[in-house]
Amino acid sequence: MTANPPDTNTAIQRLPGKLLPVFTGRLLPTLFLTIIMILFSRKLSYTAYGQFQTCWIYVNILSVAISFGIHSVLLSTELNYFSQFIDRNQKKITGLYLGGAIVVFSIFYITTQQLPPATKALLVVFILLQCTCSLTDTLLIKQQQLRTYVWVNIGYASLFFSIHLYFYFQPFVLNALLVAVIALSACKGLLLVKLVQALPTAIPAKHSRQLPGNWLYIGINDILGIVARWLDKLFLIYLLSAADFAVFFNGAIEIPLFGILISAMEYIMLTHISANITNRLAATVIFKESFKLLSLVAFPLFFLLLTMHREAFAIIFNHRYDASIPVFLVSIFIIPVRITHYGVLLQCYGQSRKIAIGSLFDLVFSLLLMIVLYPVMGTPGVALALVSCTYLQAAFYTWQSAKLMQTPIGALVPVTFLVRLLGALVVIYGCLFYLKQFVDTRTAFISAFLITVIIVCGGTILYLRKNASLVTTPTAQS
Repeated sequence: MTANPPDTNTAIQRLPGKLLPVFTGRLLPTLFLTIIMILFSRKLSYTAYGQFQTCWIYVNILSVAISFGIHSVLLSTELNYFSQFIDRNQKKITGLYLGGAIVVFSIFYITTQQLPPATKALLVVFILLQCTCSLTDTLLIKQQQLRTYVWVNIGYASLFFSIHLYFYFQPFVLNALLVAVIALSACKGLLLVKLVQALPTAIPAKHSRQLPGNWLYIGINDILGIVARWLDKLFLIYLLSAADFAVFFNGAIEIPLFGILISAMEYIMLTHISANITNRLAATVIFKESFKLLSLVAFPLFFLLLTMHREAFAIIFNHRYDASIPVFLVSIFIIPVRITHYGVLLQCYGQSRKIAIGSLFDLVFSLLLMIVLYPVMGTPGVALALVSCTYLQAAFYTWQSAKLMQTPIGALVPVTFLVRLLGALVVIYGCLFYLKQFVDTRTAFISAFLITVIIVCGGTILYLRKNASLVTTPTAQS
């Protein structure tokens, strides 16, 4: 086998090191939001909790629609070239984004019947602030100001959690909560803008690409992707009562850790690959290594949830949401496929049109399957439609990436590594599933959770040690 060049090995070794601060900066806010979700689901009525989660669904979707791909474009484009393009087309870009925001928010206001007008107005303000904060966050990552990024987000997350904790112990008023979060986001936005203004000037661009067309397809893909991701909730939000929707939401909720991991990995992969876009070997190896790194986290947690789902719901939700378990059991099967960002290579090499096509097919097929499966299986059928189409979309992107890089799929996906890891975990968690009948619910779950932590930490440490050796051993294999 051909050895990796030293610069490729160095890129591999730096991948987890760069991933950690970005992951940390995104982990704490999401971790706090997860704790808030658990606390509020135990305290609030089903109707109030359903409204609370409805707000976050619209925040997630509309933020992506308003941003229209700017974060991904910024990360995958040389910063100086991007800045020059913005300067030359400032009026056009401002007009397009302003027009898009007006259209998106108008549709939101007209079609959303679950929330009162005042709440919708507050959400519009919060979404605009979130988009500003996300853009400046992206600039910090692009400029490798990762320490600043981490500390700012840790401070924001701590205050964000404190605000929600206050409303947990006080009578819950949704609009008052939104006002407090808006004030906090405004402070973060002002701080980030000042920090970004103090950043050093970008280095000259090495080359340019067809940015407008790429930006268009990336924006379309981002919107299609976020709608597809939340399509099951959007499909049922108009069919179910707020109480029934709350039950479905807690079953179909995506484990937030994986969303953070994928997002952080996307940021780092885009930054590394775009910085040396001519080195296709390094890009291929980085893509392959992302599978290994994320599967060491995703696979053990998947088996933990699969074997200990009833115990988890008993401890976390105090049996209040046991009706969500059938949906949850279907939804968690999305975890094994969420071990990389499958469209990174296509995006970096100007093939965003194919990403948009994949997202469009994913959205259409998911909706068709939901229409077919919901009358037959109920809400678990809606979850199954989303999971099935996610696997198809991942396969399509991997196939297209292999064609683009002119390499077999085996050079992009570490199939042997993944199969061996799955085999070992089946044995371990099969034993845990058998042994749990001899102990009580709390002991079974806590024991399995601790074993999972050991597996994840041990596997990650071994991976980091292996890749650290790549720098001093250029002939090492990937």
